[in-house]
Amino acid sequence: MIYFDNAASTHPKPQSVIRAMSGWLHKNAANAGRSGHKMSMEAAEMVYNTRVAVGDFFGVKKAEHVILVPGATYALNTVILGLLKKGDHVITTDLEHNSVLRPLWHLNKKSVDVTVVSVSFDDDEKTIEKIMRNINSRTKAIVCTQSSNVCGKILPIKQIAVRKPRNVCLIVDGSQGAGTLPINIVEDRIDYYCAPSHKGLMGPQGGGILLLNNVAPKPLVLGGTGTESTNPEQPRELPEYLESGTLSTPICVGMKAGIEFINRLGIEQSLKHKRALTEYAYDELRKLDNLELYMYPYKESCIGVIPFNVRGMDSNKVVEYLDRNNICVRGGIHCSPLFHKRFGTIERGMVRVSFGCFNNDREVNELVRVLKKIN
Repeated sequence: MIYFDNAASTHPKPQSVIRAMSGWLHKNAANAGRSGHKMSMEAAEMVYNTRVAVGDFFGVKKAEHVILVPGATYALNTVILGLLKKGDHVITTDLEHNSVLRPLWHLNKKSVDVTVVSVSFDDDEKTIEKIMRNINSRTKAIVCTQSSNVCGKILPIKQIAVRKPRNVCLIVDGSQGAGTLPINIVEDRIDYYCAPSHKGLMGPQGGGILLLNNVAPKPLVLGGTGTESTNPEQPRELPEYLESGTLSTPICVGMKAGIEFINRLGIEQSLKHKRALTEYAYDELRKLDNLELYMYPYKESCIGVIPFNVRGMDSNKVVEYLDRNNICVRGGIHCSPLFHKRFGTIERGMVRVSFGCFNNDREVNELVRVLKKIN
């Protein structure tokens, strides 16, 4: 099976991740830090080491500012719903995933004003100017993706951070950038960074991170933290303030192992490989007369994703055809409705090919060969 659905979840996972998680499940299923026995303390130490590894990778200075959550959707909801209130104004873009859009639409019904700006694909300065032009005295936050999950377009996060007013928070959805694009949330002036474990970080599904470079938002969930059990209020100390319930220690182990894999591979090498593969695939795919390609994957502004359609076919029919030929891709709307409304593909969607660090030219050649025969 050829796997080209890495924007949804990377596959295969590194053997080091599999070994680390399997080894942990064999030796320790204790609840981290909830008990005084050795296994619980060992689990707590492992969770702390995971925070340190994540913090070092993303430039977070304090381990307690690394919040371990069930995924990027949870992290984004925590920040968006925990920071914004009635009367606030927020700016977002037309490339966003529903993990951003749905919380914002929910708040919009509660009198939070939402402005959506259209991203320029070939001129980042135009995008920045649109965002800056829409900032007003009530603007509380800018929420934007680091890289589009449909087309791979990278947004000018660093420039936005430098030019926005200091009282406006920058919330970044790093779902498609974490593990592929270098980021340092302190140096890059990102207030809140959200990402999953299971994509570019090469870890398991069901894990994610919320990185804090500003005040903590209100918690999304209240409950057991293992501390201050007689206190009816949620403990204010981080990270417990934002981490109610039992942490998944196997996922923490896998997340740490995934980051260690990326460190050994080199994030620059990973990015170089994905970009080279994307350019090669695009050059081969555009030779096919039966395909509609929506944008050129500019070398420096996109990563690892090519959206296309087969003329006269629904995207999901193409996915089914490729699946019968042992090639995994994704079709449909990709949880990004504004992107598809912009391109007029809201009805049939797009076929998305997304590359990972284990893909190669031979697999691309097979994709092209199979698409030549589709009818």
